[in-house]
Amino acid sequence: MTVRLSHDYVRIVALVSDLHVMSRFGLCPEGFIATDGSPLSEAMNSGQRRLLGYWKDFVKTMRNGLRIDSVFIVGDVCAGVNPKESGRWMMTSDLDEQVEASLKLLEPLCKNKKVGVWSGSAYHESRDCRVHKFIAESLGGKFFGAIANVQLEPSDRVVNVAHRTTEAMVYPETSLSRDIMFLKEAEALGKLCKTHAIIRGHRHSYVEIHKHDLHYISLPCWQAFVPYEQAIRWYFKYQPDIGGAVMMVDDKGRLRFWHWLYPTPHMIDEVVTG
Repeated sequence: MTVRLSHDYVRIVALVSDLHVMSRFGLCPEGFIATDGSPLSEAMNSGQRRLLGYWKDFVKTMRNGLRIDSVFIVGDVCAGVNPKESGRWMMTSDLDEQVEASLKLLEPLCKNKKVGVWSGSAYHESRDCRVHKFIAESLGGKFFGAIANVQLEPSDRVVNVAHRTTEAMVYPETSLSRDIMFLKEAEALGKLCKTHAIIRGHRHSYVEIHKHDLHYISLPCWQAFVPYEQAIRWYFKYQPDIGGAVMMVDDKGRLRFWHWLYPTPHMIDEVVTG
């Protein structure tokens, strides 16, 4: 038996994080030309082309299928200059080129939509300027800085959004639940407003915890496994979830989250014969 449920939503918000544009394991737009005339898109590997296909599918689904009204971009849009490996894992370490490539990818998703942008980790942007502020302004959106409590008008629902999240090596869900406990304590003491969802990026894995009237969402990413030293040491743990999510607010103020996850492409760690 099939049951069809119908709801009226007052807000539908696409959620994306950790695009890591111009990483050799992240997103790269088609037809992108560097400032010196080099056709950087031609250097995409097969895994990156799969990622780009997933991104196009996500954009089409968000705009045509769900008809989103807003986009929240939760940090680490660009890959950065990769100082620890001296740029080894970059298609380009030029931040101006990374920003330009990011805008080329984001504009089809964000066109004529409300856009909110959060800064990411300092390693993946710049310690000297606010890369994500420039991206927000270029998309006609609002830069929220590192963290913000956002009321989802016309409802009274409030979401707390930031890139960095609390972490635990073995049981990450425990650390997120601990954050929920700390939030509830701060609310009870009158230190914080009533919050209905916590949204975070950075971990590259999708987790959703729903406790009473509070949601905790850890967003997936758009970058495959990167073989830096710590990731090799924790290889099995560092396998990412690829994709994005959507947040919906119905006419009764209830929040609902859906994820869009795609098969993980393997670029440096594909199966080989031996």
